[in-house]
Amino acid sequence: MPKTIVIPVTLDTKGEETNYVKEEIERKGHTTIVIDVGVLGKPIIKADIPREEVAQAGGKSLPELIDAAEKGADRIEGTNTMIKGVEKIVKELHSAGKLDGIMSLGGSTGTAIGTAAMRALPIGVPKLMVTTWFNAQYVGTKDITMMQTPADILGLNSVMRKTLASAAGAIVGMTEAEVPERVKPLIGITALGVTTPAVMKIKPLLEKGGYDPIVFHSKTQVLDELVEEGRIGGIIDLTTFEVLIPLAFHLPEELAESRLRFAGEKGLPQVIAPGGLDMLIFPGTKETIPPEYKDRILHTHGPDTVLARTTKDEVGWAAKIISERANRAGGPVAIVIPLRGFSAVDKEGQHFYDPEADGAFAEMVKDTVGERVDIVEVDAHINHEDFAKRVVDTFDKIIKKVGI
Repeated sequence: MPKTIVIPVTLDTKGEETNYVKEEIERKGHTTIVIDVGVLGKPIIKADIPREEVAQAGGKSLPELIDAAEKGADRIEGTNTMIKGVEKIVKELHSAGKLDGIMSLGGSTGTAIGTAAMRALPIGVPKLMVTTWFNAQYVGTKDITMMQTPADILGLNSVMRKTLASAAGAIVGMTEAEVPERVKPLIGITALGVTTPAVMKIKPLLEKGGYDPIVFHSKTQVLDELVEEGRIGGIIDLTTFEVLIPLAFHLPEELAESRLRFAGEKGLPQVIAPGGLDMLIFPGTKETIPPEYKDRILHTHGPDTVLARTTKDEVGWAAKIISERANRAGGPVAIVIPLRGFSAVDKEGQHFYDPEADGAFAEMVKDTVGERVDIVEVDAHINHEDFAKRVVDTFDKIIKKVGI
């Protein structure tokens, strides 16, 4: 079945190259929708959605943008309007079933606009940015594929024809790929390297129980996005270390409250554990971490990552944040506490092992959570199979409360 691939691009500078990509895609049996996101100059080819329509969707008329530019306004003003407009348009196309994949090509401005359009779309929609200006900031938390060109996107030649043909083939292949829909509930699990052994034990137990687990490492913004999209059925928040980030970097404490918020607001069943709360994580080396942490017990986790052992007060502070968030959750919540350590470096025989500091977590949880929140203490390390089994058993119990 033919797919529709949307191509937002500045047609005053990338018209010839866009036409080549468009023809390559259509030659493979698919359709295209070209969106002109340029402001100045004349389009080299005709767009399916012209720049006037994009500007209008962004809240201004094209003559307004041109007039402002001619009077010396910063280029970013026009760029921001076109970003706002193309974001709105691609979301409408996707909602209407008229966007199966998206591809763009450009330099710094074209990449900023193209990737903004891509970030406006759900995870799973094929996204390809062909760029002369690669920067990881353009990807954000989305599944965007970045393809760096060997030369400027300024005219067709033997090198660029091959590059653009490969790009067209890539987006076609990505868009044609189909995965059967699964009816099993998608369950999010949070992880770090120091809790990965636990996740590797929990995941097969969930699969055996009929769930479809998906693991999120280090950062949970993507998990939050999937929760917002209604694609997650429940969460095993095994690794809650992000709650400590405001402490480590002296940021406002309110930032910790964004953690665990979305699942609670959606009323999803949650099992929460204190994975990674034994550590503050810093980029760099022991010599470059903030001076106030240099007297802590430190652990070099990798070439550019240093861990500092948390104090009893810090663990208690994190427990209070987690408990308050659990109290406000709209769905069933259980906090499962391993009594023999929170990470691979926090266990008997390891230098982060501190039962007194870790004990502050259980103490604060018991003092703070309400009756709606289950507390389960397990006499095992977080990475032990006994803890994994208890986590899954607890999850099975609470998910039944919402009829999943």
